[in-house]
Amino acid sequence: MNNSIRQRIFLVEDDPAIGAMIQNYLLGESFQVEMFHDGDSALSSFDGERYVLALVDLMLPDMSGMEVIKAIRKESSLPIIIITAKDDDTDKVMGLNLGADDYVVKPFSLIELTARIRANLRRALQYDKSGQEEEVLTYKDLKINVSKRTVTQSGRSLNLTRTEFDILSLLASNPGRAFSKESLYEQIWKEPYYGEENVVNSHMNRLRAKLRDPRNPDKTYIKTLWGIGYKMEEE
Repeated sequence: MNNSIRQRIFLVEDDPAIGAMIQNYLLGESFQVEMFHDGDSALSSFDGERYVLALVDLMLPDMSGMEVIKAIRKESSLPIIIITAKDDDTDKVMGLNLGADDYVVKPFSLIELTARIRANLRRALQYDKSGQEEEVLTYKDLKINVSKRTVTQSGRSLNLTRTEFDILSLLASNPGRAFSKESLYEQIWKEPYYGEENVVNSHMNRLRAKLRDPRNPDKTYIKTLWGIGYKMEEE
């Protein structure tokens, strides 16, 4: 994959002025940005192989940004950053639960946005191990292929987002070790923790829901240590 393709960003923003501001700034940061002003045109043009990251405004004229996030996540595991005008936990949590990886709240600093983009891209590229020997973790009935970024549970394939996979593989590779929310955030998101508790909680809840075995609903994989954080028990 050449550098120009790796640096192409998918932007869905209904405000032309804000979109142009983001596009021009990121151009100066060596990114290419393809911008769409509504959900329909964005989704009709989306190709997960063309982009490495999506920026999605939640307030669109024809459909909710939540619908765009949901549609993107069905096709691709690329990082998604929400752009929202509401400093409201409900929208943030809903977007994260649909598979988004991060968010920024308007008005935001373009420096902060760029830092979040780079942090998510670093995390996305961290596990690009093409051509290397496969690394597979096993925990109970889970088989976690770190190289291929796939997870199976008793042979059943689980569809995890990039962030959910990163959390699971980190915990599974350190059985018995307790991770605080701060430690999880800094190791997964690759940036300092400033109390982003809802981000960690949303991804953890979604991951646990996907790990729930319908044949054995009482089975647990990730243990909550109240006041401390999370861990996977040693087998």
